[in-house]
Amino acid sequence: MTKASQVAQGIKLSLILTTTTSGLLLGANISADAKSKIVAHHQIPIKSIQIAQQSPAISRFQTLAEADELHKKGQLQAAEILYRKVKPEFPPGEKRRTTVYEIEQLPGDAQVYWRNANEGLRQNLDTNIFESLQRLTTNYSEFIPGHLLLAEACKKKVDACKKYAKSDQPKNSLEVLVQAGELYPDEPDLLKAKIKTLESEKQFLDAAIAARQFAIIYINYPEAPEFEKIAEKNLQRHKSELNERLRTQGIFNTLVGAVTSFKTQNWQSGISGLQTLAMLSQGESVFGKSLADKYVEQYRQQSKLVDDPQVLNYVKGISNRLTALMGRDFEYEYYVIKDNSVNAFAVPGGKIFIHTGAIMATNSEAELAGLLSHEIAHAVLSHGFQRVTQSQFISSLSNVIPLSDMLQEMVGKEHSRENERQADILGARVLSKAGYAADGLRNLMVTLNTLSGGKERTTWQSTHPAPTERVQYLESLIQRNNYNRYTYEGVKQHKEIQNLLQGISPTANDTPAVSQPSDKKPATGSQNTQRTKPIRGVVEITGGQTRENVEIRLDGGKVESDRNFSINFIVENGSDRAFGFVPLYAQVVTEGGKRLTTKFSSAEALVPAGGTMKGTVQVLGQAWKNQGSQNLTLVIKESTSGGRVFRISF
Repeated sequence: MTKASQVAQGIKLSLILTTTTSGLLLGANISADAKSKIVAHHQIPIKSIQIAQQSPAISRFQTLAEADELHKKGQLQAAEILYRKVKPEFPPGEKRRTTVYEIEQLPGDAQVYWRNANEGLRQNLDTNIFESLQRLTTNYSEFIPGHLLLAEACKKKVDACKKYAKSDQPKNSLEVLVQAGELYPDEPDLLKAKIKTLESEKQFLDAAIAARQFAIIYINYPEAPEFEKIAEKNLQRHKSELNERLRTQGIFNTLVGAVTSFKTQNWQSGISGLQTLAMLSQGESVFGKSLADKYVEQYRQQSKLVDDPQVLNYVKGISNRLTALMGRDFEYEYYVIKDNSVNAFAVPGGKIFIHTGAIMATNSEAELAGLLSHEIAHAVLSHGFQRVTQSQFISSLSNVIPLSDMLQEMVGKEHSRENERQADILGARVLSKAGYAADGLRNLMVTLNTLSGGKERTTWQSTHPAPTERVQYLESLIQRNNYNRYTYEGVKQHKEIQNLLQGISPTANDTPAVSQPSDKKPATGSQNTQRTKPIRGVVEITGGQTRENVEIRLDGGKVESDRNFSINFIVENGSDRAFGFVPLYAQVVTEGGKRLTTKFSSAEALVPAGGTMKGTVQVLGQAWKNQGSQNLTLVIKESTSGGRVFRISF
């Protein structure tokens, strides 16, 4: 096998972003038991990825770095010119058809299909019903009532629905609604029908997750609050049904002991069906925390956890900027794993793991943010939790499986195309809103898709989008929503982090070029000692937090002297009541909890409902570090009735 074919095969067998529709975005290298067995997923050689990264001219890196500097200084138009210089326009994609609810708005043949289908229902003629509706929904997918009527017919006539469906067409009511929902994910009527179908099948957790996903992704839709209530109702129904099932099996009182035993046992011992069921019954945050702790224990014993604060703060800083906009207040945690495979995955409850290989495979901070945004979206949308609840692990309560098999079930298998596109939709929106180039994930996909050959195509029976179609879908998503591609990339700092991971000290003139051996001997004596010039002027400071529709985010800053710098912040009040805080009691604290001397731009702050406020806090007597995170936290406590506390690390 040639090296090129090995790379392509490695990408195909690794569950890379395009072919995973879940947490394990970019391949897998998971222990199948506590000792040495390895699941047979090939790794993408990092050297091959680096070659792909180096193929563009070095001038592209230099142009992006220059554009980033202009962007930091607020010269956005000048920066955009440079971004456009090295980022060509997307090819024009197929536009989504505008939804139609009145049959009279469609051509004559569509009206004939609709008339024949309704006549077939009145006369109980299966051929008329299903052949007409299949043609109608295939040729005129924008006609939402056609999908709804087909789903209803499939529910009443299960066998006929399956009989008349072609190989690439949905064969039951739920499949009809899922397929239509992929095309029009923001159509409330389709989702309501899907939830009703799930409820009729007593799939209450799936119904709850589907409703919450809509409320999170389409937060500005007037139906969002209604779906929040539907989600809560079905979640309670799921818990009640689960508890009743446990009582009838006589094991309800043993669940607490099962959770306790799992928390205290060694990660090598595996996990039983009873323990899995016990943790699931306590909710996804408890479930995810328990599992994440075991994985951390495993990685720590294997000396695979990266503990360099600059790397960790880099990943945490990017992620905090994203999670503040995700819509769920998980207790997010981030771990970097020493592994060259191109992996990132999210455990339920917001525990994010990323391999060093994924950091090395990305070309910019925006690309890494795109990867993380997609992964965090899977956690926020409960995809991993949903997968475990549907697994076979709890069918036999005494069965014990390796912990790695649980991870493989949760994030190492392909999610549905529907889930993958949900994560794309939410991830792309958050990436753009966070101020990164909106094509970050798409650009990473292009690099990996080039290596894979990009030949696979998707049919309805595919469980995930094919690589080529995934790139096209991401491009369409960006174009449809007018997300900004020509903004911050973050190539220079990202390169410095990559160099740090490779054991190379960052330098001011680093580029992604392959360094050549020098014939010159290093200088000796005092001439070889160089002092880093302190930073002055505008600096990038990012981070943010959202609590109950109030967002506080950092918006850059300025280094004024060796011992003073200032931070700009923005308060956006999306709630229905005023939000206020007293700057005198706001703090900037160190990791050790020491409170620094600060001076705010005003003595008090009150932001009306729906309003926005910009402010500045000056930090006195504290030096600005030239590299990486400052390891400081801005703490703002609400003075109005809510009493919320915002903690924003930078």
